[in-house]
Amino acid sequence: MERDFYCPFCHGQLFINERIIFSTQNEKGQRGLVLLTPDLGDYRALKHPSYKIEEGEHIDFFCPICHKNLIVERGDKKLTRIMMMETGEEYEVLFSQMAGERSTYVIGDQSFHAFGEDAEEYTNFWGVTPSY
Repeated sequence: MERDFYCPFCHGQLFINERIIFSTQNEKGQRGLVLLTPDLGDYRALKHPSYKIEEGEHIDFFCPICHKNLIVERGDKKLTRIMMMETGEEYEVLFSQMAGERSTYVIGDQSFHAFGEDAEEYTNFWGVTPSY
C-alpha cells in the first residue's frame, strides 16, 4: 500500500526512508528530531538518546521544512495534524501530542478511522466510535 505523508502548510514530504520525520519541542524548551513509523496504530519512535521526553509531557510537533507548528486544538486536547495520500485519496491524520498517549485518527471525505488504546478519549469531537 503506497502512502505519502506531507505538511498541510507547505506540502513538503515528511516521509523519508520508511519514517515520518518531525522537528519537536518538549515542555522544557529542548528541541529534537523525532521519527515515527508510518504504520497507523504503531507508536514506536526514534530520537537521539540525549533528547528526553517524559511520559505525559506535551510535545509540540513542527514541519522540518517550513517550521510551522502542526498543532490542532479540540477543546482541551492538543493534536498534531499532517496529511496522507494513499491510492490517490487524501486523508487528514491527527495524533495526540501527549507523550505516551496512544490515539491516532484518519479522516477522509467519507471515512473516519481511529487507532490506539486511548482513541476513545477524542471520539466525541467527531461523534463516532473508533474502529481498530
